[in-house]
Amino acid sequence: MKGLTSLFASTFLLKVNLSLAFSRTSQWQRGQTACMATATRRDFVSTAVATSISSCGLGTLSFPSASLADVSDGDSLPQGAAQFSRVIKVRAQLKSVAKRVTEQSSDIDKKEWDKIDDFLRTVYSSGEDMKVIAKGMDPAKSSRAEEIVKLLQKVAQAAQGPVSKRDAEGFGSIATKADKLFEEFLDLLRDIPDEI
Repeated sequence: MKGLTSLFASTFLLKVNLSLAFSRTSQWQRGQTACMATATRRDFVSTAVATSISSCGLGTLSFPSASLADVSDGDSLPQGAAQFSRVIKVRAQLKSVAKRVTEQSSDIDKKEWDKIDDFLRTVYSSGEDMKVIAKGMDPAKSSRAEEIVKLLQKVAQAAQGPVSKRDAEGFGSIATKADKLFEEFLDLLRDIPDEI
């Protein structure tokens, strides 16, 4: 309604300004025919400026005000998808950490071993995301998924031993077990039979 009113008002102002600028009476009131062309240009320019200013002013008033509702920012996923995404990311990070530890263990200092220990806490907490995902599975798969989560969390706790001893081979073997558990959990999510 507000936009329609401002549209009528701007149309009225435009019509009035144009009729005044180009009417015969305004041209004959000037009295001189020699200056008529410049007066008409001057009137046209001033009318155009006034019309554009008034229409811009009314145009800004005609736009509806911004909504104050909390609409999704578009930078986060819904809960189920967010948990699934975190599980996938943790698995990928586990693979890269295991590769770094097994291939370049001599380059890893105490500070990096401490970060690996912190990362194991992330692997452990990804089990909580896996539990939420498992709730959406059918009961047979859900019980197996819960077993996998418990095993993964035990494996993450067991990996802290090799990390504290800076044992690259021990960490590598435990990381391989954890990756297999991730793979088994993700296989439970597949609905497509193997025969196809």
